[in-house]
Amino acid sequence: MGETKISGKVQTVLGPIDPDELGITLAHEHILIDFLVFFEEPEESTERRLAHEPVTIENLWWIRQNLFTCLDNVRLIDEKTGIRETMRFKLAGGGSIVEMSNIGLGRDPKGLARIARATGLNIIMGAGFYVGHSQTEQVREMSPDRLAERIVDDIVNGVGETGIKAGMIGEIGAMVPIDEFERKSLRAAAIAQQKTGAPFNIHSSHSDNLILDNIKIIKEAGADLSRVAMSHCDAWCITDDVLQRILDEGCYVEFDTFGYEGYFPPYQGRHFNFPTDEQRVKTLLRLIEKGYLKQLLVASDHCVKTSLASYGGFGYDHVLTNVVPLMKLNGISETQIDTLLVENPKRLLTFA
Repeated sequence: MGETKISGKVQTVLGPIDPDELGITLAHEHILIDFLVFFEEPEESTERRLAHEPVTIENLWWIRQNLFTCLDNVRLIDEKTGIRETMRFKLAGGGSIVEMSNIGLGRDPKGLARIARATGLNIIMGAGFYVGHSQTEQVREMSPDRLAERIVDDIVNGVGETGIKAGMIGEIGAMVPIDEFERKSLRAAAIAQQKTGAPFNIHSSHSDNLILDNIKIIKEAGADLSRVAMSHCDAWCITDDVLQRILDEGCYVEFDTFGYEGYFPPYQGRHFNFPTDEQRVKTLLRLIEKGYLKQLLVASDHCVKTSLASYGGFGYDHVLTNVVPLMKLNGISETQIDTLLVENPKRLLTFA
């Protein structure tokens, strides 16, 4: 691939920046998202009523165990809330947020640009396609080459008529089982990466075997695995053996659900079994001790209201306010924390 105008730069919604300008970076978040793809209408009348109520302190007890069953909870669509919440991260010392709401998740380029201007944060927007059942029939019928063209256009020219450019291919959706569209989408993302030099993130299949299949698909399509991050490796409780296999392929492993503890919501025929933040940190430490420090990423994947401070959650500053002290207590050094939060995201997000 010949050099592009953004080679050696990070592309934000307000334009390209030098990688050193990123600072502390959350590698996987959502600021504006319409997460209707996982909304589940309850059958019982009482729960149906709860499903259509706004999030309040009175119904928080129910929503916490039914994250995707409350319509209001799965929609982060208020810019003022987005500004207020992300400023908590800025004031805690944060510099940049990778916003993964791509096609299928209500991506809002203009809204993200306004939030970036209001907060002074660097916001990197995602491109490409979320899981298969979040897509229109027209999109599902596209060939891998046509899907790749759409991704490249979002990166090179900007989304639609906005001129606002994506700086990340992702999060590219893969479920269990991986449907035919998702296989096409993964191949398309690999093609687009080769054409643009962009970083690449996968919403990985929640299965030890299929997460490795995700990697096999993009590897065969020519992806640069050293510039690919596999999301949700903590939420899916991927075993240490498989984590090591992912890392040995050259990919980044992303622990991106810090703050989600004690939740067991239904998800695609099973229930989540979120680890505690302490367990996440201990797994990170084991991987660091095995020599994988430079392939690990950290975030909180805010995608529901109840994870925001305004609605009783930990907020975007959770990693800095609560997780970093926990890392230090468990023996992760200042230098290693800097690698996790600054150096690793900087290396991934810089266009090749």
